[in-house]
Amino acid sequence: MAELFQKDEDLFKSAPYVGAQILKLLEASETGRLSIFDLARKMKSLNNSNVRNIYYGMIFLYSVDIIEFNEPYIILNARD
Repeated sequence: MAELFQKDEDLFKSAPYVGAQILKLLEASETGRLSIFDLARKMKSLNNSNVRNIYYGMIFLYSVDIIEFNEPYIILNARD
């Protein structure tokens, strides 16, 4: 089974870092929601992330109750 966190992984591809990038994109959207497809397209162009890194970033944010899913959208759960 793949490990979610590894001590020798690239920091810029770790779940918390990718999660922070996802949060920036969600906060930049006017509605606080973003299509999963748009998110993947923007993340690939920003920092050369692959689908697995984006997936782990979304799992990380969902596990700490920051985002929720309403297919096909990711919705920002924590608002100021």
